[in-house]
Amino acid sequence: MMEYESLMNYYKECFSLVDYYHFNSEVSKSVYTSHIPNINGIVIPITHCGIKDNRRMKTFNTKKLRMGFIGSDEPFKGLPLLIEALEEIGMEDKWELSVWGGKVGKHLSLPIQYKGKYSAQTIENVYEAMDVLIVPSVWKETFSLVTLEALSYGVPVIVSDNVGAQDVVKEYSERCVFHGKIELVHLMESIIVDKSLLHQYNDRICELPWTFDMMTHTKEIINKLYR
Repeated sequence: MMEYESLMNYYKECFSLVDYYHFNSEVSKSVYTSHIPNINGIVIPITHCGIKDNRRMKTFNTKKLRMGFIGSDEPFKGLPLLIEALEEIGMEDKWELSVWGGKVGKHLSLPIQYKGKYSAQTIENVYEAMDVLIVPSVWKETFSLVTLEALSYGVPVIVSDNVGAQDVVKEYSERCVFHGKIELVHLMESIIVDKSLLHQYNDRICELPWTFDMMTHTKEIINKLYR
């Protein structure tokens, strides 16, 4: 405990020397402000040069809702939570889940396929075959670049309130940020039965200006931080 307190005090002393912070999300800002009062800074979402504007209209006309999860199977990423929610929902003939980023195989009792890793060459096919991405992190995640990646292909994204990229998701759909498993169950039940929310979400993704290319992002940082 003493070592932890000593380390925290050291970090606080270092951070106190910073005049102004660029937070990548409200989640990251809240973590810092909980430890360092009166901190000065601004929230600007992040991106990277691999995020391109590949947005497209989606039809959502398959018999089953095609859900996706991208990330490790570590509990903090929320895959166990997602599977628990799907077990409660049932309706296995109306949905399927593709899990990318880890092992390869099938779930023993649910329509879940573990598809391993994907590459830059196959990424378009991954998102083309996905109706909605679920990012159910149970620990604080300061952003989530995979959320931006999915949106860049026009794919609606549902995130937990632990995910920093909820700031971006809320621009397209306030309803698609959930608080706990009960809300996740209700939200997924609703889109499995009625895909109109996903249609509206996809429409909004395609209608709003795309501001996550590197040029626009760089200009925003310069204008808001250095002028």
